[in-house]
Amino acid sequence: MKFKIGDFVRFVDEPIEGHITSFLENDLIGVTDDTGFEIPVLQNKITLVHGNMRSIEDHEDFPSALPTKFFEEGVFLGIAGEQKDGLAKFYLVNETSYELLVHVAKPEGNKKSSIFSNVVPAREYQQIFTGNFSSVQKWPTLHFQILRCSVKPHLQLPPIEQLVKVKPMDLIRSKEQLEVLPEKAWVYRLDIEEEDIGLDKLQDHFISHRPKKR
Repeated sequence: MKFKIGDFVRFVDEPIEGHITSFLENDLIGVTDDTGFEIPVLQNKITLVHGNMRSIEDHEDFPSALPTKFFEEGVFLGIAGEQKDGLAKFYLVNETSYELLVHVAKPEGNKKSSIFSNVVPAREYQQIFTGNFSSVQKWPTLHFQILRCSVKPHLQLPPIEQLVKVKPMDLIRSKEQLEVLPEKAWVYRLDIEEEDIGLDKLQDHFISHRPKKR
């Protein structure tokens, strides 16, 4: 079962209820009860309470048990799956407090075709694409265009625009555990700007590193 932040759940083995407030490592989920304490519990040891689907937006009387910090950074492409199983799952992972308006396309010459277009809520993730591990070289270049917005006061940030091309060598490195994605994945950070060192800085770099004549 796929859980999300704000879901109201009940412990299978104990008389405890609360809301999901975080996703931890090793299949653990943080559940905050009515006292305000967050309790780590295995994902398979809780069940969704369908009769009480409260969320942050629905109830203003439940602010203390949910995260109050505004997370401004943390937009990722995560690729999950086992190579022996064949299927790779591409996720847009949003660890920020912004709602993301996401458009993903694959360039084809001087044109491009959309493969995903949707809203990814704050502290959530969505699958955007699938590929086969046996044909990594044929995976398309992904063009991300992302707007960040929130009803809460926040910094005015420019749109995110990134091109990501996964290479076979990328999959040799170890997977990472993101905060809101339940499974480990190969991770690509999307909300980080590449530094433009410029021609002057590049020239200074080569001059300063030029070997001295003896």
